[in-house]
Amino acid sequence: MRELNEIRRDINAVDEQLRELFLQRMALAQEVAAYKAETGDKIFKPEREAEILSARAAGLTHGMRLKYVSLLEAMIRKSRECQYADMLERFPDRFPLSPETAAHPVRTVFYQGVEGAYAHQAARTLFPDAQHSSLPTWDEVFRRVHAGGADMGVVPVENTTAGTVNEVYDLLLKYDLSINRSCIQKITHCLAAIPGATLDSVKCVCSHPHALPQCTAFIQAHGYEERRAPNTAVAAGQVAAAGDPTLAAICSREAAERNGLTILAEGVNDMGRNETRFIAVSSRLTVLPGDNRVEICFSLPNQAGSLNSVLSMLADYGIDMTEIHSRPMKDSPWCYIFYVDFTGSLLDQEVRALLYQLHEELPFIKVLGSYRAETTEEST
Repeated sequence: MRELNEIRRDINAVDEQLRELFLQRMALAQEVAAYKAETGDKIFKPEREAEILSARAAGLTHGMRLKYVSLLEAMIRKSRECQYADMLERFPDRFPLSPETAAHPVRTVFYQGVEGAYAHQAARTLFPDAQHSSLPTWDEVFRRVHAGGADMGVVPVENTTAGTVNEVYDLLLKYDLSINRSCIQKITHCLAAIPGATLDSVKCVCSHPHALPQCTAFIQAHGYEERRAPNTAVAAGQVAAAGDPTLAAICSREAAERNGLTILAEGVNDMGRNETRFIAVSSRLTVLPGDNRVEICFSLPNQAGSLNSVLSMLADYGIDMTEIHSRPMKDSPWCYIFYVDFTGSLLDQEVRALLYQLHEELPFIKVLGSYRAETTEEST
């Protein structure tokens, strides 16, 4: 048996050969890009790649064939990435998007709920000088912004405890709006009831369906029943109107004070660090110098490894992915739309090359927005 150090020397020698071969492979890929730029030929040809993989892996045992095919797929993918980057550098006008590069004044903002709601607080954080107007539902916010009734709409998309607000992502596609701004707010829920009520007198708590799961431990510890309300601030209004000491709201301190309620307990959310991400949406896709996030959605071909291929592309381009989730496609059972949020800007050349490649290779892709993630604020 050979010594380990001797084996490692041989591995290092093979790795050096692989390094040189890799550089040769990428140089050849750039030559291919130059040829295709002149002829107008497509970079991605899945049938051709399948033929190459089949021919190169012929004769290998099953286990080794799978490993070698995986290695070849990565090499071919990186060759395509070099070609797309080279092609975009030669022909910048092939970038599939034309976002606006100038900021527009924001005078009017819609949000769901009533004054004192967390969405109202987020709207004030993002656009302190705008006129803020409330609407009863998220769908109405999107519909009115789409119709030009306001410059922006502010809605929640994710909470650290309750998770993703799926309806909002569905509405982004339904109304074809774009994300322009974002802020993450710390959420401190309180239990509020009419004056004279106590923790023992309360039998039922009402709040938004996304707020109730954020306070499950507190609710169960006191044996309270749950009742849904359209909004946390609406819940506070309902409790005030009912005048019933057995009913309480889970809401913000501001909502409780606006409705003349007594705060029976503060910080009733299960997690001490309870945060909600809000986004501002408009009818314009914009890219501004301060943008540091991009959100996209896409569908995939129904074949093994398709999602892994896209995620590998993000890693190859040095993209830091911050979120991924999926939603079922309407009218297409067992097919999904994937949503991905990552750091960067549409002004970054690497991001542009990635989006150009995804646009060329995927059945469907949409850029949902380029925006600046704001500093966390406290909401109570």
